[in-house]
Amino acid sequence: MAAVNEIFAKELKKSIFMQPSNSCFLRVFLCILLSGIVGISFSQTVKGKVFDAKTGEPLAGATVRLENTQYSTIVNLDGTYVLKNVKPGNYQLNADLVGYNKSAAVAITVSGNNVSTADIQLQTTSNYLAEVTVTGGDKTTDRAVRSLEKNAPMVQNILSEKTIQLLPDVTVANALQRVSGVTIQRDNTGEGRYAIIRGMDQRYNNTLVNGIKIPSPDDRYRFVPMDIFPSEMLERLEVIKALTPNMEGDAIGGTMNLVMKSAPDRFLFTANVSGGYNTLFSSQSFTSFPHSGISKQSPAEINGNNYAANPSADFSNSNLHYSKVSAPVNSTIGFTAGDRFLNKKLGIILSASYQNFYKGATSERLVQDAQPSPVPLANTPSFSDSYVRQYSTQTNRVGIQNKIDYIFNSNNKISLFNMYLHQNDYETRYTPDTTVGLNSSATQSQLIVENRSTWQSQSIYNATLHGEHRLSDKVMFDWSGVYSIAKKELPDQATYQYFVTVTKADDGKIISEDATIATGSNTVNHVWQHNTDQDWAGYANLTYSPNIFNRVVEFEGGGLYRYKTRNNYYNEYKLESKVPSGTPFTSVDDLPLQFETGGDATGNVTAVNANTYTAHEKIGAGYLQAKFMLVKKLQLLGGVRVENTQQDYTTAMPLTFSGAYGSIHYTDVLPSVHFKYLLSDDQNLRLSYFKSISRPGFGEIVPYILPGEDFTQIGNPQLKHIQADNLDLRYELFPGLADQLLLGAFYKHIENPIEYFVTRDASPSALFVKPQNTGQATNYGFEAVFTKYFGMFGVSANYTYTHSQITTAKAYYAYHFNNSAGDTTAQVNQTRPLQGQANNVGNISLLF
Repeated sequence: MAAVNEIFAKELKKSIFMQPSNSCFLRVFLCILLSGIVGISFSQTVKGKVFDAKTGEPLAGATVRLENTQYSTIVNLDGTYVLKNVKPGNYQLNADLVGYNKSAAVAITVSGNNVSTADIQLQTTSNYLAEVTVTGGDKTTDRAVRSLEKNAPMVQNILSEKTIQLLPDVTVANALQRVSGVTIQRDNTGEGRYAIIRGMDQRYNNTLVNGIKIPSPDDRYRFVPMDIFPSEMLERLEVIKALTPNMEGDAIGGTMNLVMKSAPDRFLFTANVSGGYNTLFSSQSFTSFPHSGISKQSPAEINGNNYAANPSADFSNSNLHYSKVSAPVNSTIGFTAGDRFLNKKLGIILSASYQNFYKGATSERLVQDAQPSPVPLANTPSFSDSYVRQYSTQTNRVGIQNKIDYIFNSNNKISLFNMYLHQNDYETRYTPDTTVGLNSSATQSQLIVENRSTWQSQSIYNATLHGEHRLSDKVMFDWSGVYSIAKKELPDQATYQYFVTVTKADDGKIISEDATIATGSNTVNHVWQHNTDQDWAGYANLTYSPNIFNRVVEFEGGGLYRYKTRNNYYNEYKLESKVPSGTPFTSVDDLPLQFETGGDATGNVTAVNANTYTAHEKIGAGYLQAKFMLVKKLQLLGGVRVENTQQDYTTAMPLTFSGAYGSIHYTDVLPSVHFKYLLSDDQNLRLSYFKSISRPGFGEIVPYILPGEDFTQIGNPQLKHIQADNLDLRYELFPGLADQLLLGAFYKHIENPIEYFVTRDASPSALFVKPQNTGQATNYGFEAVFTKYFGMFGVSANYTYTHSQITTAKAYYAYHFNNSAGDTTAQVNQTRPLQGQANNVGNISLLF
């Protein structure tokens, strides 16, 4: 057929150019047509699949080549490849991918209009040593994590490294929102920070790195801010939703396990650089302040609590000088390098990431009074303030992690993992605040303008020494020694405010703005706060796998001991202007200041408070579990875990202060059982029950009084820890490659849930919030996950419905006409969802 086409083309060409009447345009057109005919006649296709010879996993990213030609292509997400426009002939075809041996050449013949098909299998790189065999493979793909999900004894969802690479998320917090049942609590700039799993607040979840719990840099709570982790440092991200006895029991919503990169089987080096721009700053400037002049210690820390601070000498205003930055550029850079040495016994990997982002937000808020109004309707909300807040935040984030492992022989392996994370947030907040309905008219409005500068520094360091030892054919022993420390610093958070009277014309346009000082107001505040959370921990696990009634039964037992020390320091200095009210305001540097009226004139009145404390926590845990096939297709894993908790705290307050110190001691017995029925080779049906707990944060059980973003928060030494019974049912289908379908339901019954409630003082507009236990709550829902790849395209979608219910007592205010007794107050029960829950959560990703 190709020969006939060629003869036809030659004859057509001859006939065209022998006709003098043909125009030049017609000749050109027919030449193009002729070229297309010839091209089509010789345009052949070679296609096929590339997959792992052992697992059948599609090897996306592999390179397929025709040897000694320019023909090559990259394998698609589903393992397919296509080579187009290949000239007829005989070729040698091969494929190559890091972590695999280059394939043997496959001979193919391309002829006529036929489509040539050739599938290629790749063998993982294997290195045989005198004492140990190291087998490599690509553990970063979707197919690899689908296998982990399928074979796991519990309910979990996993994101692979390659999936994370395809997503636009640069932090683990934002990547987590791609997992079924997970929503993200965001900061004031919209950046993801904390994970909410199945509608359960972040307090109900815990965070592991390589299976080891890490401390939190937060000054009050236990949960870890997930935005401190660069996503590119992960090998995979696991969200475990049903706990087994060998897992720590303080997770009711779920456990997030961040598995970091480990040494590859041969030399690996990857690097990335990116830049970007936040379009918000095309309409407004980014506001920044200098950082170099900020003192990391308060005057009381430097000179002692008895030091009489000087309002003018001991406090700098350098961080209250603002400048505008136009179009700041966001940037990221990262690399990973690893290899194996000493005849492949020694593995080393190093991964580092740096990110610098400029973020901003503008929000409008109404502040509600603590006591609602009975007019015009009973329990009508009333508001005390209306304000706008404008944020500019620069975040720079550094992450470094390395892992060194050494394989002594086939029975003994040891590894040392180190991770350091550091994040700086430099935030300016501008707030014009007005009292609703007061000090305003058609022509004038009175505002309180507030500027705040915050430098927040957070860091986490973890070092884990881990050993694995095969003591016999049936006995395995592993252990871990862990040191971790998390820190947060808030050095000299500075705030100043002044009054502005705005005069307007009849059409609403502003005529003038007069800035003044008001005597008696807190004109300038300085806050120092820092905390550390330090862990020493030891883990040990022993596994024995005998044959009982011709079935392998895996018995496992072990435990942990953790000693935690939490230190927190807080100091606030409140200064006010000394001039008469109404004095014109020029700049913060010109303010004549004194310590707040009614306070200690020596300036050390706030150097000692209940927000400064030291707390300890000792946790001892032990467990026993067994895993075996109950019948041919039914696997059972069951056991019990016992956790003993001892806590104590001591504040800086004198012993006569109520709640100056305290302690608590409790023991929890946490049974669990997990059934997995194998419907077929690619289908599972799971049913799980487990009991779990959630401990209150350290700051919550200390009688602190701390001003927050919106309300002043107070502690509650009477808080109890939370207990829950959890049920899970899930159907799983893994049809092959990286595809999956997961359908599940869950139910949770919660005892003593901790919720935040409003506590009022004498002034209705003064809001205090306080953590309290609230009896019982329930939470149930449904989850669905679907993933499918079509050649170069892929779709991943999930949906979760959650419904929670909790009943609490509320004060009900009503107004009665013609009632000499006036308004009445009643206590009523209110049934509502748990705080922070969304009923419907969905996510869809389209990949190319």
